[in-house]
Amino acid sequence: MERPFDDVNILDMTYGMGRYVGRLFADLGAVVTRIEPPGGLPDRGSPSCDGEAMHGPAVYEFEFLNASKDSRVIDLQSGEGRSLFAGLAESAQVVLLERGGPLYDELAWLSSIAPSAVITSISPFGRTGPWADAPATDLTLQAAGGIAWLSGRLDNAPLRLPGSQTAMITGVYAGVATSIALYDSLAAGRGHVVDVSAQECIAHSLQNSIQMWDFEKKISMRGGEGTRDASEDMFACKDGLIFLAAPRTLGVSWNSLVAWICETGHPAGAELSTERWADRVWRLGGEAKRILRETIESFTCQYTKQELTQEAIKRKVVMAPVNTVRDVLDDPQLQYRNYFEQMSLAHCGASVQFPGAPYRLSEPVWSVSPSSPLGAATVPR
Repeated sequence: MERPFDDVNILDMTYGMGRYVGRLFADLGAVVTRIEPPGGLPDRGSPSCDGEAMHGPAVYEFEFLNASKDSRVIDLQSGEGRSLFAGLAESAQVVLLERGGPLYDELAWLSSIAPSAVITSISPFGRTGPWADAPATDLTLQAAGGIAWLSGRLDNAPLRLPGSQTAMITGVYAGVATSIALYDSLAAGRGHVVDVSAQECIAHSLQNSIQMWDFEKKISMRGGEGTRDASEDMFACKDGLIFLAAPRTLGVSWNSLVAWICETGHPAGAELSTERWADRVWRLGGEAKRILRETIESFTCQYTKQELTQEAIKRKVVMAPVNTVRDVLDDPQLQYRNYFEQMSLAHCGASVQFPGAPYRLSEPVWSVSPSSPLGAATVPR
């Protein structure tokens, strides 16, 4: 597969929510150079922030988000450093900035030295407006973007999605916007400034919640729109959780489930065969949900996720395993595709399973280079 961004040079000054943008471009062939001041950018857990080595999850996140990038230390506070950077910028097609990082407040100067480049500016709430300078974290941006409100159960508080979701979502949207601008820049020779708001990226990724308000003036809620059947939930089994969806509207799924349980001789089959389970309205209430959970779990707790899933597929019951991180790492399909590889991380002296790019390429897209200033992962060339 051709690497579409071969011969594209990108200067990356991001350190937090913008780091994934450069990773995506580098995986697709771009030469991404991470520009760092003496002492390093304020990455969470960066080894040069306090002069100490990183430990634990921080090092893995650092290596993942900076994979495929080169790195270069330049003192932008000195005349010599600025001249050196200006020389690099003249041949760059993209410059990535982040609020709080180098040159974020020097947009005019950047545009003057790289007039045909795409300058992508990433910030929590955009460069302008009343919230432009507001403090923000992954938690507050998930809340402000609305994704926390939609996560979890209705009878509990909103939930923050795990991992650096702000960086991931913002990276994807910023990558797409930058690619569009780059296409025009390479074709017409004119520069662009792309202003990316992390909060807006998250809000835009809420599936049909925006349309729900536009068309029906309804605010989407956790757990669905108040019409979720008692069967549409996660249920405990022998080695974890399974997700089941067998409402009366999915007659095949419900009927096959009841028939399956009855064939085993389990007493849950008799309960689920009673007339009240044909009442769609009753199945929406709390009593039905409580009874169904107790009934279903008395059956599912006898089996593993794999056993339940295999039987459900045969019987056309809508059921699937709820995967943990360990399950993803051990997933047979991903293992068959060699998606994860063992990588040695210089900073912590550990070997970890490192995920590849979400696309199949004709050559490796990255390798970890211990000789780079931060031991950052660099693309083989």
